[in-house]
This record gives sequence, structure tokens and C-alpha cells, in this order.
Amino acid sequence: MSPSLTDLFHVPTLILGWVFALAVTCGPLLLKFLNYQPVRRCAVLQAVSSFVATGCWLTFGTAAISAHEHGLISLLSSVLVVACLLASAAASSFLIVRWCPDEQA
Repeated sequence: MSPSLTDLFHVPTLILGWVFALAVTCGPLLLKFLNYQPVRRCAVLQAVSSFVATGCWLTFGTAAISAHEHGLISLLSSVLVVACLLASAAASSFLIVRWCPDEQA
């Protein structure tokens, strides 16, 4: 068994995951800004929300899988945690689209 919960987080993997999330979710918005194209408020909100949701999904998803590997939780619990994280990420994206329906094009 793991002596502490901090052993469930592999720091190099987390850093790469958050960098990947930043590049995928905020990269296109940054390129649009650098090309002097207008950037809307809802596009920034969508990018930040996607970045946080993707990063948290990677962080807590890998922690749940690592907890299963250390024998702390069952496989079913690990799968349910990852599925709930994915559902919450999808729900947050849906809510932002509902807040800014006229700006989505």
C-alpha cells in the first residue's frame, strides 16, 4: 500500500499533461490573437474552462488509475472516477456554450 496520497501523483507526467492541455486548448486562441484577429470574451472563457477541465481530468484520472495499481481502490471505482471527470468536463463545455449562444460560430 502507498504510504501517502501524494505518491499517487507522478509529477513529470502531470507537468507534461498540463502543458499538453494548455497547448491543445489555448494554443488556437493564442494564434488567433497573435494574428491580430478579434478574440471574443466567450472564446477566452471556453479556452480557460477547457484547459482547467482537461488538466483536472488528466490529474485526477491518473491518480485514480495509480490508486488502483497500488491497491487502494477497485478497478470499477477507478473507471467510475475517470468517467465522472469526463462527464463533468463535457458538462462545463455545454454550459459555456449555453451562456454565449450568439458568439458561437
